[in-house]
Amino acid sequence: MILPSSREKKRYILFEIISDEKVFKDEIENSIYQKTLEFLGEEGFAKAGVNLIKKNIIRVSLKYKDEIILILSLIRSVNNKKVMINPLKTSGVIKKIKGEIRNATISRK
Repeated sequence: MILPSSREKKRYILFEIISDEKVFKDEIENSIYQKTLEFLGEEGFAKAGVNLIKKNIIRVSLKYKDEIILILSLIRSVNNKKVMINPLKTSGVIKKIKGEIRNATISRK
């Protein structure tokens, strides 16, 4: 068992996808993974611990948070569909990120 103080800290990044066409979760996931591999290489990808939680929430290692935010902003197309990914908020607790999603959907109506 790993002690909590020894575990690597994670960060959750909330982002929005701006596109004229419908984009599916697997397309986004593949695009993010591919761009991360291209940018960081296999070792960096493994250390970053990139994991798409929901369609617009990604979990990463604290040490690679800034690089992943940069990578998200570099993605311009997903499956030949023009997109723009805009990182909105970063948090160490997923509950705060989910609260932000609720607030954003309420304020848009």
